[in-house]
Amino acid sequence: MKSSFRLWIGFMCLTVALSAPALQAGDIKDDLAEVVRQMGYGAGIHNFKNYVLRGRPEYHTDARSNFARTLEAVARLEKNAELNAAEQQSLAAVKFVVESYNAGLDQVTELRDKGWRIEDIDRAVIIDDTPAVKGLDSLRKRWTWSELEEIEFQLGYGKAIHNFKNYVVRGREQFHTEALENFLAVESLLASQLGQPEFSMPQAAALSLASDKDWVDRADAAESDKTVEEITRMLRDDRTALEIVERTAHAYREHLDLIERLIAMQRSVRQIDLAVKINDGPAKSALFRLQGRDARIAARLSRP
Repeated sequence: MKSSFRLWIGFMCLTVALSAPALQAGDIKDDLAEVVRQMGYGAGIHNFKNYVLRGRPEYHTDARSNFARTLEAVARLEKNAELNAAEQQSLAAVKFVVESYNAGLDQVTELRDKGWRIEDIDRAVIIDDTPAVKGLDSLRKRWTWSELEEIEFQLGYGKAIHNFKNYVVRGREQFHTEALENFLAVESLLASQLGQPEFSMPQAAALSLASDKDWVDRADAAESDKTVEEITRMLRDDRTALEIVERTAHAYREHLDLIERLIAMQRSVRQIDLAVKINDGPAKSALFRLQGRDARIAARLSRP
């Protein structure tokens, strides 16, 4: 088991090293991850759909910010000579759809001001996501993604939250089926993460990680104990973050059947949205924490 911990910390140190200014190829992956993040769960598509559903100004503001950051990442990718012609074409499809959503925000505002129903607004601003979803899938193919990165991807644009919101507004079985598949994929990935030794035995993991550092032999016992305690606490907090995301994904999945029942009862879109509304704040904060977990622990191990 100790060898597995050593492999893990070795991977974390490599991750930190590669996060420094380096090769163009590494920058491509970082920018693609940023596109996924800014368009996904708790971000671009999530805020756009909530603006259609609820009309609150903060959703408009947040979606605008998410789309701007997405386009910044797209602009960096456009200038990257490492992308081949096919990848540039995929990127162009993503860019077109993001720009369409960005323009759609003002259209939603105009139609809400005119008193249009949610269903009619959705039909007026509907955007074909197929080219962008396929384009993003194609762009991601050349890379290997961590389970945490896959969780973000499966939760976001063209996936779980996107299909869930579309099911609320449009009621088509296709969105129920696809959202169910996405949430099940997320829960499977989370179960895999929670089964890792650093989360099932955080103190043992912390002891093993600290024992592999040369400076520990030179440090006094109090400093060594402090390091182990800090890393143990980090791992426990990360486990809590994973569990928050897991509970949120599970709640969304269970709500799919409730939406189906409410549709059968001919409830309005507004009533359905209110009935299945979930507080995403804790899960968004948890995902933000998890994004930096490997670098955070590696950084603590790099100093006495």
